[in-house]
Amino acid sequence: MLANERILSAEGSPFITKIMDMHSSYTDDWHAHPWHQVVFPLTGLLQTNIDTKSFIVPHNGLLYIPANTTHRSIAVTNTQFLAVYLNPNCFIDYREKLKSCLVTPFLKALILLLFDENVTKNTQKILTNLLTVLRDQIELAKNFDIPILIPRDKRLLTIFTQLQIQPDLALTLAQWATKVGASERTLSRICAKEFNQSFSLWRQNVRLVLSLQLLSKNMPILEIAMDLGYKSDSSYIYAFKRLFLQTPNKYRKDYLP
Repeated sequence: MLANERILSAEGSPFITKIMDMHSSYTDDWHAHPWHQVVFPLTGLLQTNIDTKSFIVPHNGLLYIPANTTHRSIAVTNTQFLAVYLNPNCFIDYREKLKSCLVTPFLKALILLLFDENVTKNTQKILTNLLTVLRDQIELAKNFDIPILIPRDKRLLTIFTQLQIQPDLALTLAQWATKVGASERTLSRICAKEFNQSFSLWRQNVRLVLSLQLLSKNMPILEIAMDLGYKSDSSYIYAFKRLFLQTPNKYRKDYLP
């Protein structure tokens, strides 16, 4: 059953949940919900578009979408995402603004608790208390904005798809231009228009965001750096810190269980 159909049939409930498996490049096209939505990829990466803005939501990130907000989500990689739909008419004052944030181990455990059938059988008071804690944890969570990755231009999209498969691919801009049938100037201009950054910086951001999944595995930082095409772990750490304002090890310690 579609989410909005379930919402209509659960009018008196404080929340409903949904699990969805999305293969890479799957698109959940433009739509809106009458309830607030918490988007939480348990695995993988999503890019969600809202109006003219785009948000990358990694597997340890969360996007809070207020009710009646039109949005579209695209799976950057194979993704399993959990959705919690929050009834705006059930005793709790939820925020009315978007929020993209990191998910602490505690917040993750709280979200997963809402998918436990034994928990959902509790009294209205207990459920209200749990949802109040969820609301407060989202308010307290650190904002987390990742540069968008998925291009609209077909030539850049070809490059993006190849980098997903082989992020350590060390082709120059000239080599990529030949491969996709464009000039170096054209690729540079498209990157500046779509992402407001150079081709090399966009490519680096693709690698860094993909590394978030690798950090959840028991892999040494050096091995991750090599898999991404960096020549040393220090160069990967430096680039990661510039984008995410913390080292990979601190990110792993604070946000990955």
